Amino acid sequence: MKNPVICTNSEVCERLLPRPPSASPQARDDDRGWGSSLKTCALCVSVLFNLAFWYSSAPQQVALAPPAPAAAESSWLSAAVQAAETAAMRSCSGHGDVFIDTVLVGSDGAQICECHECFTGPDCAVPIPDCAADADSGDPQLFEDYWRRHPEMGTVVTPGWYRMGYQIRDGQSMNFLNNALEAAIQELHALTGNAVTEGRYIVLGTGSMQLINAAVHSLALQQPNVSNVVALAPYYGAYELQTKIFSTANYRWAGEPERSSSTSLNGGPVIELIASPNNPTATIQEVPSNTSGVVVYDHAYYWPHLTAITKAVDNDIMLFTLSKITGHAGTRIGWAIVKDLDLSVKMMNYVFLNTLGVSHDSQLRATQLLHSVVKSYTRPTMSPEKGIFHYGHEVLLARWARLEAIFSKSSRFSVQHIETQHCSFFGKKSAPSPGYAWVYCERDEDVDCSEVMLRANITGRAGMFFGSSNRYVRLTLLRRQTNFENLAAHLSVLVSQG
Repeated sequence: MKNPVICTNSEVCERLLPRPPSASPQARDDDRGWGSSLKTCALCVSVLFNLAFWYSSAPQQVALAPPAPAAAESSWLSAAVQAAETAAMRSCSGHGDVFIDTVLVGSDGAQICECHECFTGPDCAVPIPDCAADADSGDPQLFEDYWRRHPEMGTVVTPGWYRMGYQIRDGQSMNFLNNALEAAIQELHALTGNAVTEGRYIVLGTGSMQLINAAVHSLALQQPNVSNVVALAPYYGAYELQTKIFSTANYRWAGEPERSSSTSLNGGPVIELIASPNNPTATIQEVPSNTSGVVVYDHAYYWPHLTAITKAVDNDIMLFTLSKITGHAGTRIGWAIVKDLDLSVKMMNYVFLNTLGVSHDSQLRATQLLHSVVKSYTRPTMSPEKGIFHYGHEVLLARWARLEAIFSKSSRFSVQHIETQHCSFFGKKSAPSPGYAWVYCERDEDVDCSEVMLRANITGRAGMFFGSSNRYVRLTLLRRQTNFENLAAHLSVLVSQG
């Protein structure tokens, strides 16, 4: 393996790293390297599209071995497609899955269904009686049904020789962001109008979780004194946990911010972490303009299906994640949009030294997913109403209507209120559709709302994990429909008890 080059000088890095995205459509097309768009909804066409992309991206500096005969090529491709289709054809009663890598097999040698939560049996057709409702995890499984309806849009077949090295391309040791993925990210933000990417640097990470601390660590290196990392409660719990676990001599967790000055209780420069929309409340948050210190904006939930898009955010450091767009949390792809070159270099170094870059296979999958999302809105033959943002928005609106109807029958609980706003993406006023319910227990004796829920066979996330009171509990609405139905059933029983 060639020794990796770690970039420490901004002037040198500017020559090594990709320049900020160009405003020229032609320049974006040149970087994208996608080839022609998908012409049909057939799975094989989608597969052939990916193969064309792989071959067009192959290095041309050296002579390649002659291609295998067409018959042999067709054979392995057909085998891969058949294996994927065979697994996907198993319905498992609609309450389970069979994947290519499913290990368990029955006496007949066929793969056994992997049952979803609260279902069992050979075909997952048997409901588990009085199964607890897991409303803790933020797993965005509600999008599974969307991708099942559009299998050609998200399908990728990866040949065994696909980008096997540590580097995306030979001789490119520092930049591990695939140009095609970078172009897809730019196109997606342009489509939704939720963030400015022109003239910015994009730093890729193994999920936005990695980038949270990459940003904190890198910002602290730019400060002469120990930095104090703060967040205003209620805040995403990982901000505190990560900072405490990974803290160095350069930064430490310091609790909530003092808005009146640039220093916290412990003195020193401030790095503030802020989620907007907030997790768990879904409110849009901005640090006051007269506040000193550096701010990292986590915009994981700033997408049309989760909140109204009111403007294109243009902050110095902005984090995004694939999981809350398409639901593919396990692909582990996140990105930061950064204005400052030196900071982007430091963040890229952090990711490089932490995980030696980001999985090429994950980048390929993310590229296909994001490209498909954009195409679903720009392809003339497909109605925008069928795009993933419309789908997710409609599902969550229906779930919120159910939830509010349940809680309206009792004064024991209250849930956050969010104003309806005009969404520039939908071109109309958009009712709130956040992914979480932030529930408050009103009774004096209900000092721990998560315990109240637990006694009703509902698992939520306690307020303490968000730096808040345990009178609050977060309930997720992002999981499968069966999970939500189970949650709604348990909540209805709880509310009926008075």
